[in-house]
Amino acid sequence: MTDRNSKSKTPLNRREFLGNSARNAAQAAAGVVALSQVNQLQAKRHASLNHPVRLGFVGLRNQGTTLLKSFQQVEGCRITALCDIDKTVQINAMKSVEAAKHQPFLCDDFRRLLDSSQVDAVIIATPDHHHAWMTAMACDAGKDVYLEAPTTHTLEQGVQLQEMISKSQAIVQVGLQQRSGLHFQSAVDFLHTGQLGEVYQARAWSAVKRQRLRPQKNIPVKTPMQESLSSENVQLAWLGQEKKSSLHPLDWHYNWRWMWNYGSGELGNWGVHLLDTARWGLGVSLPQRVVATGSCRHFDDGRETPDTMNVLYDFDGKSITWEHRQWSSRGIEGRSHGVAFYGDRGVLILDRSGWKVYDHTPAISVQASELRISHARAFIQAVRDRLEPTASFKVGCLSTQLCHLGNQAYRNGRELLLETTGKIITPDLHL
Repeated sequence: MTDRNSKSKTPLNRREFLGNSARNAAQAAAGVVALSQVNQLQAKRHASLNHPVRLGFVGLRNQGTTLLKSFQQVEGCRITALCDIDKTVQINAMKSVEAAKHQPFLCDDFRRLLDSSQVDAVIIATPDHHHAWMTAMACDAGKDVYLEAPTTHTLEQGVQLQEMISKSQAIVQVGLQQRSGLHFQSAVDFLHTGQLGEVYQARAWSAVKRQRLRPQKNIPVKTPMQESLSSENVQLAWLGQEKKSSLHPLDWHYNWRWMWNYGSGELGNWGVHLLDTARWGLGVSLPQRVVATGSCRHFDDGRETPDTMNVLYDFDGKSITWEHRQWSSRGIEGRSHGVAFYGDRGVLILDRSGWKVYDHTPAISVQASELRISHARAFIQAVRDRLEPTASFKVGCLSTQLCHLGNQAYRNGRELLLETTGKIITPDLHL
């Protein structure tokens, strides 16, 4: 473990990774190769089945807390570090860690996890705009990574990060927990074995009432938590390269999702999970055409991402549609979240409560399975065996790209046409 005030030994910094030039991207990728010796030591360290995988968590609120609880129920790992810029969140996270002989150390600087010999893998559950550079630095430091979805904040970051991960030999699993759910797997198997006939279309949706954003002005700072969130150091760390935020500090912990500088809207929140399932079930990768419509039709609180949105992803002979509303709680088929697959022999409706086939003989329904602990267990197993995880970075990056493409089509106000490589073709003005 390094001293708290010491300079990080990791050579790759955020500015290098987030640079827009090809030169910076190439240099960043080359930096990983230079650390092959570190990676060899990493592989040797994981070779012993008697050695618990030591985990460092960064981002300890909301999803971070859920992951912390899940990994505590998985054998073969130990929580050795907790990192968050908010000290109040650190303390609350420590309370949720079960009593053990080896208590985790606390820190507010992510680089301490990378420099620590007591951390084998990092669990990243920060806002979206920190995902890519943190993953790049972790792989550069010889750590394995469990990365929450979406994998990146931009399309460009996905290209750069994929190259770096491939050269680093790091195990990177994306937090697409539905990939580890037995009932999700059985539903996809049902589709892939042709029992629903030819499946041409899938539909994914989210309908949930979101909270209104707080106004920044005229709200006095009263509590210790509010004071810690208002401190300049915390703001600078949370904002990253962004110079300012239009969010009230108390909205940072969840509602950053509705601001373009930090999140990807509902597409990057629920959409990445449900579109991943739709893409998985249809057996498709990237679309040929993307069209999006929407706006903020209910909220006038300063959020930037649309509270109402429809996206069409057109593949070769197949399509996926996305729909979300942030002001209504009743979704398609009476389910707030879900995916529907339409085949010529029936319709399969799938969500986290199970799946059911309609207009099909015989009638089929399957109950829900556990997702979160199974996904955490899959990551630990992948780290031990040095094998591709259940939801690899490549898988997660493809589903994240669907979110970015939908958002880009919405923000551009025009359809996107894509080559088979995923490169966007600027359409003619008359299209």
